Amino acid sequence: MKFENGIFEENYKISYSQMGIHDVLTNRSFLSLMENLAGQHSAYCHFSFADIAKDNLTWVILNWKLQVFRRPKDEEEVVVETWGRFFNKVYVLRDYKVIDDDGNLCAIATSKWCLIDNKKRKIAHLPDNLDEIYHGFRSESVFNVDDFPKLNASFDVEPSFKDEYKIRRFDLDINHHVHNLNYLNFAYELLPMDVYTGNELNNVEIAYKKEIKYGETIHSFLYVENNQYTIVIKDEDEQLIHSIIKLY
Repeated sequence: MKFENGIFEENYKISYSQMGIHDVLTNRSFLSLMENLAGQHSAYCHFSFADIAKDNLTWVILNWKLQVFRRPKDEEEVVVETWGRFFNKVYVLRDYKVIDDDGNLCAIATSKWCLIDNKKRKIAHLPDNLDEIYHGFRSESVFNVDDFPKLNASFDVEPSFKDEYKIRRFDLDINHHVHNLNYLNFAYELLPMDVYTGNELNNVEIAYKKEIKYGETIHSFLYVENNQYTIVIKDEDEQLIHSIIKLY
């Protein structure tokens, strides 16, 4: 672990369990490495899930954006970096880089997080001194953007595919709703087989709108446009949007 100039970093050795059907690090595994490092950073700064639970608070992620340039394989070592780059009363933005042993940039990502008051079940204000708690923020944005672009959930055409799924216990996380990375599992299940088994989709954008709980049934819809695949996940009545995922 290293923490310098606002950048928190850790070395990781890629394992077989993080590989996909192409024998390289999957998009989900990239995001998992980044999510784990964010947790380590928060723990180092004494503002982790465990630290804030005493105040009935928890962290919830609102958005991911990932771009992959190179996919490490089993037994390779990488360095993952993260830093906070912006916050206000409602949300904080955190960026990431993954660098291989030869110094090649493998991936970049950005994420948006907020605090939830578990008693009131609504967004809680972030501390005014969050940058001090995390020992300094950096203005560097890996995508050179201030915030996330809005993902489209309305299409003039019929979906290419539709799926129904009932949430299982193994889908849940510490907050007792579907873990944010499991949404990618739902999305990949809708891709045409030739796309799923073809070249890796190196760009991922996810917007989380409404939590999904155990026992609920979701309906997922796939829309294809210009070699981009948008998956819209709705509730059983198809009135409420849980998430929008874009793969390309």
